[in-house]
Amino acid sequence: MLDPNYVHERKVYVQLVLRFRFGREEDESMGYNFVKTLYLDTTQLYPPLQGGATPTTEIQRTLISKLGNFAFPFKLDFPKLSSPSYVMMQGWEDEGALIGVEFEVMSFVGANEQDIHKRSSCCLMVRRLMECPARFFDLPAPSGCSTKTFLTCFGAVTLEASLTSNVYFPEEDIPVKVSVKNNTSRDIKRLKVKVVQMSEVPIFNDSQTRYKTLLKMDDVVNMPPSSSLSRDYMLMPVVPSKTARGQVFLQGELRSDSPPTLAPSTILHPGVDKRDIFGVFISYIVRVKVTLGALTGDAILDLPFVLAVQQGT
Repeated sequence: MLDPNYVHERKVYVQLVLRFRFGREEDESMGYNFVKTLYLDTTQLYPPLQGGATPTTEIQRTLISKLGNFAFPFKLDFPKLSSPSYVMMQGWEDEGALIGVEFEVMSFVGANEQDIHKRSSCCLMVRRLMECPARFFDLPAPSGCSTKTFLTCFGAVTLEASLTSNVYFPEEDIPVKVSVKNNTSRDIKRLKVKVVQMSEVPIFNDSQTRYKTLLKMDDVVNMPPSSSLSRDYMLMPVVPSKTARGQVFLQGELRSDSPPTLAPSTILHPGVDKRDIFGVFISYIVRVKVTLGALTGDAILDLPFVLAVQQGT
């Protein structure tokens, strides 16, 4: 809604803005900042362009009827290459903003699209969520089998694991079924099952995957050679304590007092390559590890799953 007496002979625009912070605010110095700003979509609202009218929604029509003739509806499109709204969790020692992706809608009055002044603009934070497609729920539940041999002992370890679904929600139990066959000459001492969040920043040439354990179950077992074992575990993906500082991404929130929620998995648009994503790429796995000792090594099996946006968010 605008005041034509204030606009006068100028124009009114609305923009969708993406701000990607790729470094800690407390590390900024000498005028250098770790923020990239992209203006994703711009629409001229006033004066209305000829033939530029777009179909309005029921909510927009209701607002126009209440606000009057100088209320103008608009539509902005999120680009397929931008990630959802993510923010890195702050630890006890962190200060200022950390790595994350934020969006805002900015409207301003100016002579053209580049004539932006703070006194003639207003901003509204928005949050981008990506709904998990229905086809993901119909995919088979993840399962896997791995056989590993070791240099310091004879034989091999066979590790099998499976989940009950391809998609889970934050704070939902994840049942994990694990089977181990010890065909080596060594005893198996430990069996570890954990939920791991993996994060990448694809736009960097030296992008590395960061692994952060969210929840771990350490099971002390005693498996002599030629023995087998089957166990069922229940894990719940939850936000870790602040002592686990760094590299844990949360879902972007509009209010500072909102309860923290784990960042959902990044779901690529069909035809988009992960290396072209602007922002952060998030994925999850359940990792099962069998330990034979410090000198022998481990047998590891990863089961990828999708963490969807919490229902009712």
